Amino acid sequence: MSARLTKHPGLRVASGVLAVSIMTTVWTLVNALRVEAVPDVPPSNVASLQGTHGPKRTRTDISNVVENDLFSADRSAPDTPYRMPGDPDPNDKPAALPEKPLLLGTGVATDHRNFATVQLGADRPTLVRVGDKIGLWVVRAIERNKITLVTATGAKVDISVPRPGT
Repeated sequence: MSARLTKHPGLRVASGVLAVSIMTTVWTLVNALRVEAVPDVPPSNVASLQGTHGPKRTRTDISNVVENDLFSADRSAPDTPYRMPGDPDPNDKPAALPEKPLLLGTGVATDHRNFATVQLGADRPTLVRVGDKIGLWVVRAIERNKITLVTATGAKVDISVPRPGT
């Protein structure tokens, strides 16, 4: 009976397709389970957790605080008000802004690949994009005939292309 089944053309085609599908399944499983070697990566630098600290604060005289009566009638406010760490000192003078570059022109595209031509002082004109530095300034935004610059201290300035004759 098996000899009769192997002579049937439909059965031969079906067994051939079955053999090809088994080989394809085995080949796919072997490729799926094969693991490529992990490339060696140089060690990365770990950021310091200590970081930078602000100016040193003076030590508080705890014994003086405990000895003085908190509700005494002759008690007065301290000479300098208490400030939270990171609060600006009211006695600090505002820092002068660095030299602003001259905006010569902008190029605005629909795919947000904007650029601007700026000149800082007597330097030659430079082509900048968002995120580029020019002097102490970083370009934050470029619009038609206008750019927005910021400094590391957070000072922000908008510069426009000068009108002809001004």
